[in-house]
Amino acid sequence: MNKQLNISTQVQVLINDIENVELNLAELPLSEHPKLPQFNRSIRVLDIDAKSKQQFISFSYEQVLKDKETGAEINISLPAPEWVVYKDTWSYLRDHNNNPVEQPLAEPKDEMFVDKVKVPSYQYMLWLLKNSKVGFTELLASYLDEFVKTHKEELDKLS
Repeated sequence: MNKQLNISTQVQVLINDIENVELNLAELPLSEHPKLPQFNRSIRVLDIDAKSKQQFISFSYEQVLKDKETGAEINISLPAPEWVVYKDTWSYLRDHNNNPVEQPLAEPKDEMFVDKVKVPSYQYMLWLLKNSKVGFTELLASYLDEFVKTHKEELDKLS
């Protein structure tokens, strides 16, 4: 591709890194599988399908197990429940420390005086990325964390 150029060692190292990058969007660690503690577990994000007009984003992923001692990937099929952010899906607005932002209730009730601010997830994801508030992998990790909390039982099943 660059045969006409005299590539420096520093640039060649960068080119090699680019050519050897893993062909997935991200691989994010998960807690150990309750029945397979001898393996490290992660979620490998393979594809993202975003539909801006419909405000819809779907993540295609697989659970990955790797032997803790050798690092070898283990071929065990694990469930992958649907991971979708719909137009009506909401998220908590977060501060610079990733804590949910709370505001006073207009009408306090039952000793509750504040509540967390909710925002539309799809638009919030775009806003975070477009305004450089978070990197792509950090954004995925944040949404993955919420996804895992709500789908833990399904993710922990053995196929």
